[in-house]
Amino acid sequence: MSVPVIYFDCAAGAAGDMILASLIDCGAPLEKIKEKLADLPLEGYDIKTFKTRKKSMAALRLQVEITEEQPPRHLPQIKAIINSPALSDKAKKQSLAIFQALARAEARVHGIAEEEVHFHEIGAVDSIIDVLGTVIALEMLQIDLIYASFLPLGRGWMETDHGKIPLPAPATMEIIKNHRIPCYGLSLNEETVTPTGAAILGAICCRFTSIPPMIVEEIGYGAGSKDFDFPNIIRAMRGKTCQINPGLKAITRNNNVTEEELSAEPLEIIEANIDDLNPEIYDYVLGRLFSSGALDVYFTPVQMKKNRPAIKITVLTAPHKSHELGQILLQETSTLGYRRWSAEKIMLPRVQKVVETPWGKVRVKIAGSSSDYYNIAPEYGDCLLIAQEKGIPLKKIYQEIYALLGQ
Repeated sequence: MSVPVIYFDCAAGAAGDMILASLIDCGAPLEKIKEKLADLPLEGYDIKTFKTRKKSMAALRLQVEITEEQPPRHLPQIKAIINSPALSDKAKKQSLAIFQALARAEARVHGIAEEEVHFHEIGAVDSIIDVLGTVIALEMLQIDLIYASFLPLGRGWMETDHGKIPLPAPATMEIIKNHRIPCYGLSLNEETVTPTGAAILGAICCRFTSIPPMIVEEIGYGAGSKDFDFPNIIRAMRGKTCQINPGLKAITRNNNVTEEELSAEPLEIIEANIDDLNPEIYDYVLGRLFSSGALDVYFTPVQMKKNRPAIKITVLTAPHKSHELGQILLQETSTLGYRRWSAEKIMLPRVQKVVETPWGKVRVKIAGSSSDYYNIAPEYGDCLLIAQEKGIPLKKIYQEIYALLGQ
């Protein structure tokens, strides 16, 4: 089963304007993106695109021109823009993740709280348009899977409002570290990856890898603002996933799922052992963690020193959310601290489809492609609603879905 996919080839680096330009050149409708952005509480800018050449290659250049003086913006003001009704829930979630990654990096570099980060440091309106425009473009292209290449990093020094800073920029390196983005160095005294570019890719990409198995249908080229000895472009390849030759897979991988079929995303694990909390509070803590973006939370009975019974709280989270979720543990429980480490979440490729049962529609997640790794998971809430409304045993609804899908 193929799904829409896009691959960002970042051979020359990555910046927010380059990423958005590559998506527009790859088929995302610029005028519709502008219309969507115009519905946001953000004014005083103009978006222009034009064709240019980088060395011997034609590419699309995108520029955001500021037409009115902009107010100072910190993370709360950025969140207010993102939470506009003009954006879908998915677009809001992705946009918030990108800006939280930026704020977390800048806060670490400057030694301040995330809410105090002044967003002029990462481009103000330019970055807002680059981030929201990219998220909107991906939604319009209906992309399910996003991959990118390793990121090439320049070296040297760069002049900023804070004086000279080393390259790669400290905020860029923080984001690369937090999102576990594979990178390598170039013998080039220039900035090749900006904080905004790193944050966008770190938040939206499910894996950084070579080109995945795919049928390429469109290619877009986004131009950078600088000129190097090589074409300063990012290349977006849009298409559909496909399977590697089954015979080759059988010979090389003994019919097991191949590494190329799997996707990976960075993960952080937070844990705390607690032996003195009122048990009635655990349910509230669980709810707060999930509502604040935890991917999973679970409680494990453990025995601590002096054989005291306790509960180990484990929280799985995207890297950009770990600090916020750790603060919830400190605020809402009696723990004096927590443990945190980085990991990876390895996943089968998955899609969601709607199955028409005799009693109504049910959403179903389908994971994997080969028969040995083909898993389906009906949406419990949909099945429960049918069971309650129709008076049908819940297990019968599951059995019907499995039968319809050939299981």
